[in-house]
Amino acid sequence: MRNRDEIEALLEKALGQSNAPLAQVEYFFRQDRATRFGENAITQCTGGAEKHLRLVLAYGKHHGSSATNKLDDGSIGALVNRAEKIAAGSPADPEFMPPVASQPPPAVPPRYDEKVARLTPAAIAAEIATAVEMAKGLAYKASGLFAGGWGARAIANSEGHFAFERFSNLNHSITMHGPLGSGYAAENAEFIDQINTESMARRALETAEKAQNPVPIEPGDYTVVFEPRAVADLLSYMAWNMSARDADEGTTVFAAKVGERLFNPMVRIETRVDDPELPAPPFGQDGLPARPMVWVNGGVVERLRHDRYWASQKETRPDPLLYPLFMDGQDQNLQDLIVRCQKGLLVKRLWYIRYVDRKSLLLTGMTRDGVFLIENGRIIHPVSNLRFNESPVAFLQNVVAMSRPQRVEDWAKVPGMMSESFTFSSKTESV
Repeated sequence: MRNRDEIEALLEKALGQSNAPLAQVEYFFRQDRATRFGENAITQCTGGAEKHLRLVLAYGKHHGSSATNKLDDGSIGALVNRAEKIAAGSPADPEFMPPVASQPPPAVPPRYDEKVARLTPAAIAAEIATAVEMAKGLAYKASGLFAGGWGARAIANSEGHFAFERFSNLNHSITMHGPLGSGYAAENAEFIDQINTESMARRALETAEKAQNPVPIEPGDYTVVFEPRAVADLLSYMAWNMSARDADEGTTVFAAKVGERLFNPMVRIETRVDDPELPAPPFGQDGLPARPMVWVNGGVVERLRHDRYWASQKETRPDPLLYPLFMDGQDQNLQDLIVRCQKGLLVKRLWYIRYVDRKSLLLTGMTRDGVFLIENGRIIHPVSNLRFNESPVAFLQNVVAMSRPQRVEDWAKVPGMMSESFTFSSKTESV
């Protein structure tokens, strides 16, 4: 992998070969390894690398872009020529934004671990073996994925701006399958020492044991206790719709909602750039330096994400990043939420989520890997999976308690939540 100086020299070489007054070039490199397992055996072991340069040249509002995965001098020259020809033949683009001015990078926690770059297939297999042996101890079957990636990205432009970062990321998920129920656990991190396979496998096994022989239950409106992963599963669809332009054009649930209390007053959603447990990238769109943002505060929608063009139209500052998203919680754990629930369902995670009505953000999907009946503050027994028809907006309107937040993906750190009147529309046959 090229170092910072080598990448900067490569980008300067591309910029220096064009006479266009406006230019921006991006570099991206990523190396991946991934191993899948199922039925207590490894089923697939893959690896690959991606690298490319992407160049945008502009004469006023006439712009052209080109990309290549060949980084020799001749290929870079051809890249520049293609972009120039495309720009010369393109009509003016009213939404084209010129390169950003040179700006210092923010101080963000590190996102790169050299140990991830040295990860071998044998080391991954050893991690998987830990989970498989634990599954065999109960005559269960383990499946899942261990994936790791690392790389670098950078951007430079004709205004003298340069931004660079190295990154790494690990995803490890384990599902333990019993005869009539399953349990799931997953961890995501930038640093390999933050992944604990034995702990994950134990959590998945404990859930799978408790999930055996589920009892059918009638659909309807229930108080629910969502674990943090289920919260993230649901809220990811809301996050995808937090665009200022889409709201201003009336196509999302956030249309005309900025400044209004849309959620329970305890709801706060923000982007942070200083949390070492979920570090943010140092830059976003076109190399804009990352900065913290508050989107929802006290249940009020304070702001939606403005890209550079829409920010210019609304005479506001552009927002480099939406992710990673953080939600405040309360100083209690998930068990405290269960104790508080008189009658409801504990939901571990969701899947097969789809839009029913995108504008109102009504979603449908199913529970997965453990649903449990709660009565008088105690888990009584597992229940069969259910299909839901619900909006994350209504879910956050009806929330009554939260746990402490935890990282569940590379984009979210959220609490577990107890919410009332969550609509389950039908039974499902999934196990």
